[in-house]
Amino acid sequence: MRLVVVALVLIAAPAASRTIQGVLGDAQERVGLRPAAPFLNFAQHFADLVTAPSLTSASSAALGGGTAIDSSESTLGPIFLDHADTLGAGVTNMSSVAQRGFAQGNLFAQPFNQLGLNVPPVVTKRTATAPPGSSALLAIRLRYAIDLHVWAAAIAVTHGFTDDFDASLVLPIVSTRLNCAATARLVAATGPNGGTFIPVHGGPTLGGTIEPVDSTGIGDLVVRGKYKLAMPSPWHMAATLEVQFPTGDDLQLHGSGDYWLTPGIDVSLPLFDKKAELDAHAALDFDVSTWTRSQALYGVSASVVLWPKRLAAIVEFLGQSQFESAFRPRDTNVLVLSPQGIAVDPLLGVGWAGRLDQFNFSFGLRTPLARNVMLFANGLVDLNPHVGVRPVGVIPTFGIGGTF
Repeated sequence: MRLVVVALVLIAAPAASRTIQGVLGDAQERVGLRPAAPFLNFAQHFADLVTAPSLTSASSAALGGGTAIDSSESTLGPIFLDHADTLGAGVTNMSSVAQRGFAQGNLFAQPFNQLGLNVPPVVTKRTATAPPGSSALLAIRLRYAIDLHVWAAAIAVTHGFTDDFDASLVLPIVSTRLNCAATARLVAATGPNGGTFIPVHGGPTLGGTIEPVDSTGIGDLVVRGKYKLAMPSPWHMAATLEVQFPTGDDLQLHGSGDYWLTPGIDVSLPLFDKKAELDAHAALDFDVSTWTRSQALYGVSASVVLWPKRLAAIVEFLGQSQFESAFRPRDTNVLVLSPQGIAVDPLLGVGWAGRLDQFNFSFGLRTPLARNVMLFANGLVDLNPHVGVRPVGVIPTFGIGGTF
């Protein structure tokens, strides 16, 4: 009889929403948990981390900052960071880049497929469908298993209007796929008249795999201008201004849903008769729509010719620091059953407090295929996998471009 009562309390029809953010936000419907607000906020925070423009985010590294804009301009120089040189009057550069953003990932050091595995049970009230006299409160061990795949590609066109000024347009294409399972197992319940929780051994497990959702579409359009500044030889410096438009569907993780304005500065120093080069980049990334998501982007790069006119190696450090905490941590708070009784804890044990600074290391090769045509390949490795949404393993990026 108890199993029948518990099933009536917990089971609910899944929501009809078929966007990635919607599926994440409504996954609790499969196990009947209420209220929905913490789950919807959890899904929004997750989407914000995946889609924010960044030099370090696996899902947007191929799209944000200077990446893919002029990475094929010369043998030396950075891949993810901007070049300090301009193309020159009448010169056009076209590049295309592809990146597998996610195959496996972690959310604040918790593997995507083990969210909620080692956190206290969630406390939920019985629903109106439960028969009179059933338990007033239930303690449910909730678990999410997320399998997120993100593929990104972009086409960038840059044209030099003068020797000192060029402008770029970046059109990204993003493909996302989510497999998600939500399960809940009854572990304790209050008696018919309330009181302390009574452990339930062998309680039923409800929920299961949700039908996968996938989508492909245009990402956030990026326009950038770059102006070369006068500097004593051999230094090179340029100022950049980049605007990102919310043309991508943020509910499908194709874009951020916000306008971004990013002024930056690029510096380069050729070394050893132009057989090596050091580069640096710094920018302020302002979210015009939601200013709390604004951040600083920065990085340094070193490149060296391994085989004259044939092959160059590039390494880069990429950093991202938020100005302040972008989330309200209490947005995802739920009641849980702790050893001391009922307490408040973030949903699935995922804390959102503090700044979400991220650091990555990249390594790559660039080689000319023909006159003015360049091929590059790159790997991206996260240096602090415990912060935010982070990929597992090396994230590959491939690109090709030419100048004419």
